[in-house]
Amino acid sequence: MKNLLCALLAMASPLLMNSANARGCAKNSMGEVICAPPGGGAAINSMGQVVTGRGGCARNNMGQVVCSDVPGSGAAVTGMGRVLTGPGECVTNSMGQVMCSALPLGGAAINGMGQAVCAGGCVPGAEVPGE
Repeated sequence: MKNLLCALLAMASPLLMNSANARGCAKNSMGEVICAPPGGGAAINSMGQVVTGRGGCARNNMGQVVCSDVPGSGAAVTGMGRVLTGPGECVTNSMGQVMCSALPLGGAAINGMGQAVCAGGCVPGAEVPGE
């Protein structure tokens, strides 16, 4: 069953990529929409400013936006408030762990039991250098 779900996620990967591109834009405190380059991400910092990156972005527990430098990658926040990134989309599971798709541009989601399910399998998120 797990392999079937992974296969379905892998086939849906182009659709997930389109939704990931939609997350590459954010609205700042002035109401302007700011977008990252293709494959990039955007998030709003604690000052209401949009920060964009080459890859996925997320806001840490200090209100700082941290972005991956890899286009098409994901970013998510751990239960302790640290941003971790991966080769593909990242999610935070019910234990507060960041798990990411092992495939670049691959999708990830949380199932009904709070577990990460990822196209190509899940890998733990990696720390962003300098965070």
